[in-house]
Amino acid sequence: MKWLEHKFNKEHQVSGRWKGSIRGRQLDLVLPYLVLGILTLFFCWLFCWRYGIFGAKVDWISQHSVIPDYFRQQFYETGDLFPEYAANLGGGQNIYHFSYYGLYSPMILLSYLLPFVKMGDYIMVSGILCLMAAVMLLYHWLMKRGFSGKISFIAAFMYLLSGPMIFHSYNQIMFVNYMPFLCMAFLGVDRFFEKRRAGLYAGSVFLMIMTSFYFSIGGMLALVLYGMHRYLQIQEVKGDKVTFQKFLIEGIRFLVPMITAVLMSGVLLVPTAIALMARSHPDGSGEVNLGAGILSALKSLLIPDTQILRFVYSPYGIGLTTLAIAVLITGLAYRKNYERVLSYGCIMILTVPVFAYLLNGGLYIRDKAMIPMLPLICYLCAYYWQKQERRELSFAVSGIPFLLVLVILYLGKEQVDYTRYWKIIMADAVIMLFCLLIFWRKRDILLLAVPPIVFLTVFGNVFHVSADKMESREFYQEVTDQELREAIGEILEDEDGFYRMEQGGSDTENAANLNRVWNMWQYVSSMYSSAYNADYMAFRQEIFGLDMPYRNYLMQSVSKNPIWQRFMGVKYILSKEEEPGYELYRTIGNEKVWRNESVSPIAYATDRVISEEVYQQLEFPYNQTALLSYAVAGNVKENAKDDIKNTVKAEFKIPETDNEELRVGPISGGYQIHAEKKEKIQVKIQASTSDGTNSENIADASADEILFLGFKVKNQQPGRDIAIWLEGERNKLSARDHIYYNGNTTFIYAVVLDSNSQEAELTFGAGDYEITDIECCLEKESIESVEERSSELYQSEFRVDREETSGNRITGSVVVKRDGYFITTIPYDANYEIKIDGDKVDAEKVNMAFLGCKIGAGEHTVEITYHAPGINAGKIISFVGILMFVLLIIKRIW
Repeated sequence: MKWLEHKFNKEHQVSGRWKGSIRGRQLDLVLPYLVLGILTLFFCWLFCWRYGIFGAKVDWISQHSVIPDYFRQQFYETGDLFPEYAANLGGGQNIYHFSYYGLYSPMILLSYLLPFVKMGDYIMVSGILCLMAAVMLLYHWLMKRGFSGKISFIAAFMYLLSGPMIFHSYNQIMFVNYMPFLCMAFLGVDRFFEKRRAGLYAGSVFLMIMTSFYFSIGGMLALVLYGMHRYLQIQEVKGDKVTFQKFLIEGIRFLVPMITAVLMSGVLLVPTAIALMARSHPDGSGEVNLGAGILSALKSLLIPDTQILRFVYSPYGIGLTTLAIAVLITGLAYRKNYERVLSYGCIMILTVPVFAYLLNGGLYIRDKAMIPMLPLICYLCAYYWQKQERRELSFAVSGIPFLLVLVILYLGKEQVDYTRYWKIIMADAVIMLFCLLIFWRKRDILLLAVPPIVFLTVFGNVFHVSADKMESREFYQEVTDQELREAIGEILEDEDGFYRMEQGGSDTENAANLNRVWNMWQYVSSMYSSAYNADYMAFRQEIFGLDMPYRNYLMQSVSKNPIWQRFMGVKYILSKEEEPGYELYRTIGNEKVWRNESVSPIAYATDRVISEEVYQQLEFPYNQTALLSYAVAGNVKENAKDDIKNTVKAEFKIPETDNEELRVGPISGGYQIHAEKKEKIQVKIQASTSDGTNSENIADASADEILFLGFKVKNQQPGRDIAIWLEGERNKLSARDHIYYNGNTTFIYAVVLDSNSQEAELTFGAGDYEITDIECCLEKESIESVEERSSELYQSEFRVDREETSGNRITGSVVVKRDGYFITTIPYDANYEIKIDGDKVDAEKVNMAFLGCKIGAGEHTVEITYHAPGINAGKIISFVGILMFVLLIIKRIW
């Protein structure tokens, strides 16, 4: 390696007064890292920070900055680094449904040492620092590999400006926050082959997995490809012949540190894998339909398919310029095996769909799984520039790839999403071809290296603004106001029951607060995660028919449905606006706390039970209202059910309208709607009387009216979303090609009408659509009737023991009046253990999706414990992995 040391020292020689100076040499070594750090800060400000915070709407504000805060709160409450249960989110869930968001990420674990720092602020700073570290480490790796300082710097700069890096550092941070450890792993691979030391390699892979297990699979694939390249390169330098046997043995040795890292991650991977396998998901776009036939599926997976946006500009792919495609094509003409294995391997991974399918966990084919290949493509670009600088490529070998790029870009112009960009990207390719011609005369490598930097800068500046993902400072400060945390803590300290507290507001505020928990005694029914309790999701969307206000089916929102609020035990609501059915309890700054004393406790005992068979025969809205009078459990003998169907049919006649902004016309069984923009109309409600006629006067000053409305929606422009509001409650049907298509083709509402109102406000969102099969009912509820039904159903309220309830255990007492069922609104999972007076009893699924069990009359102590499946096996596997890692550190086994 003498030549490398000589080259490295030569590259960093200085002149003038610093020549021969130790301080000068040190400054020259540090300066590129300092400049890259400053550039990182500048472009973070240019692309995002100057428009708001370094955080984004939707995913960042409702997942990436909130769920880690929940992890930290739970650690402070329990002191347990290996939690199993998230009692506060989604009614109560396996905590590994949220592990993707940094449960054991080293960056999140560091925040546990900073309780005084707001988690959102911490995530922003750590996102920038991770980005900065990744850029510097890539530069360091390239320098170590013998590339010139100029080439290494430009490659690192291009890496910084690539589509995913800055964009996902403030959006979906798990897409890129593992990059520092991936770059460290490339350094570890070099160390493995050069010094036969595997500690850095294995440790980096372990940290990459713990940071982002989803993308670590693609990262490990990139490392395997790079490992093959380095092994063949070293063998060629040594002059040793590579045989299949030697290659196989070396491959096994290379995989041992990687397997060690995977084993060390067992405490995360095993329970997470079990949680993911337990979920279900609708048929989303991009999924491979194996039911269409094995041959057809294999064809779609194995035939190469060049998706342009997988390579260029898009933040959901490699995100470089057309130079990346030209470099990969040029690599096909390289002569040495170690060069070709890298180029051929990258092309195969990036073009054969089976790799995208497998890297996405067999769920779908999407480009995001290819982001871990980005450092390797930057390495190939540096390799290409070095070859051009050394004049190792002929004019034909250099020029033909750029011509082929033009052909590929033109032929792919009909690809989805690429269509609107293809002319701009073609211009990039034409300019690069022109730069190549100039380079061939001037021989200045900057002619090939600088244009991609310029393209990415211009595109990034425009794209980040047009994407409009940046969250405003004002909104961020509002939803993270720490005054709320203190006030909520005081309210819950005074509450001796077992109820839920949720935040209400606009659709934007609700989205931001889907996973927000201010206090460990605050329980919410909402959640937003890529993994979830399948029974709970099905109950919300299919059985109960809750409104779906968002285009993403994973967003399980709070709801204004009064039946849902009472059923789920939402006693407190934080909202600026008045909440029907709730009384003002307290004011906190701009927020008001509303309270309803008549909601269900989270757990209670009752003998008012109907069977699942009877419940499943109930249609809307009786499938909702019945749950306020009865619990549902198995094959019990029936009690009286005369009070289940206590609503009145009503007519919901939408007035016909014909103007430029809104046209509403009748069709068979419903209405045809054309709205240019969001438009409001008033709809008169007419209740049917016993003789079948309509009554104009349905108001009753003594009681509010609950309006139930349901209808089917047919989107005549399936490429765009549609939304309809009833009294401010929104239902949305997402565009059919949306990644997380919600399939919400039946809009269901339950809203409270003022006692003096005979009209409802209906708001049509923009679009062309039909609504048919309209079902409308009214239920009049007085305070007395609500309280009477509550006392009959919630006969014996469960009193939680706050001293004994913590982590994965809920303990308390209940005085049962009559033999019956212990009912909860905690989503059912087979991994709960219920003990009554110390004796284990059989847990059952009650109310179609929730946890319960049989219970006898008398005073009882009830203990509910959740055991995350796979956690113990994961700990054992991690222990084995740690032992292997220690062996790798202290003993060279090669």
